[in-house]
Amino acid sequence: MMFFLKSRYINKTIFMVKEIYTRSPDDPNYVFGVYEHSDPIESIITQIKMILGTIQGQVYGNINFGVGLEDLVFASRINKNELEEKIKAQIYQYIDEASDYNIRPQVSFGRDSGSEFAVVDIFIDEQKSIGILVK
Repeated sequence: MMFFLKSRYINKTIFMVKEIYTRSPDDPNYVFGVYEHSDPIESIITQIKMILGTIQGQVYGNINFGVGLEDLVFASRINKNELEEKIKAQIYQYIDEASDYNIRPQVSFGRDSGSEFAVVDIFIDEQKSIGILVK
């Protein structure tokens, strides 16, 4: 089975292929009964989640892929600007379709009842598309 993010040209032929819908029922934007889609923003969101959840070195053949968000936030005292730049660099390096959109990560850190946490929001064309709480 082959999945593409949007139209691809192979030997001057256009292939329009749908992707698997990967949102969880816990996601506030989940749509019941949808199993596949052809929305480029939805595809980018799926790929961003993969990048944020993958620790560098986990992908054979590409040890630089991934941000490893939880490790970066808590293991290494990285600052807000460095983390935003790292996320943005990964997005534009590994998601071809990202160049068609303005994608901006926004990171904030906090402390609640003695526990540290981070909130990572991803804006696509100035619309909040992903919000992740890391604690």
